[in-house]
Amino acid sequence: MWIIATQPLVQRLAVTMSGITAVLGVHSARAGALYPLFALVHRHLVHLVLRLDRLAQRWQAGGLPAPRPSRAANTRSNAAPSAAPAATRPLRLPDCPSWLIRLVQPTAQFSGQVMAIIDDPQTRALFAAAPQAGRILRPLCRMLGLPQPDWLRRPGYKPEPTSPRRLNARPPRPFLARYRAALAPQDPPHPAGPDFRASHVFRT
Repeated sequence: MWIIATQPLVQRLAVTMSGITAVLGVHSARAGALYPLFALVHRHLVHLVLRLDRLAQRWQAGGLPAPRPSRAANTRSNAAPSAAPAATRPLRLPDCPSWLIRLVQPTAQFSGQVMAIIDDPQTRALFAAAPQAGRILRPLCRMLGLPQPDWLRRPGYKPEPTSPRRLNARPPRPFLARYRAALAPQDPPHPAGPDFRASHVFRT
C-alpha cells in the first residue's frame, strides 16, 4: 500500500512507511494466527503518517492546535490492573524497544531512513512549533530502536541499553507469546468436513 502525504516534510516519511508496510504484507501471508497483529501494525503506520501530515499542514497554515497537557509518567504504573480476560481485551501494539524489528527483522533496513528524517532541521522546527509532534516521533523512534535526539526527549528520559547483537538476534519467544495467547480463542478450529475422495466420483 502506498501512503500519500501532502507536506514535503512528511512525504519522505510516507515513502519509508510504505516500504515497511510492503515488507509487512509479505510476512503477514505467513503470520498465521498473528495476522491480526500485523494488520494492527499496518493501520498504525498509516495513521502515524496521516497524523503528522495533518499537523504539518496546520503548521504551514499557521493554525496549530494548542498542545494537550502531557500525561504523568506514572499514570500507567498507578492504574488498576484490568480484570477483563485476555480474550476480551483489545489487541495493542508491543511496547518494548525495537518491537517492529523484533516482529519483522527486515524492517531494520529502514532505520537509517527514519533517523535521517528525524534529524532533518524541518522536523526539529515542526517540533519546536508543535511539541505534540513528539507523541508521533517518540514512538517512531522506539519501534525501530533509534536513539532520541536531545530536543525530542521527555524530561527525565532514560535511554534503554540496546546493542547491535541484540537487534540482529532472532525475536525471543516471550515477545509474541501473549499475542498468540490472546489471538488463539479468536481462531477456532475449522470443523472437519467429509472426506473429499469418498464424496466425489472421479471419471477418467
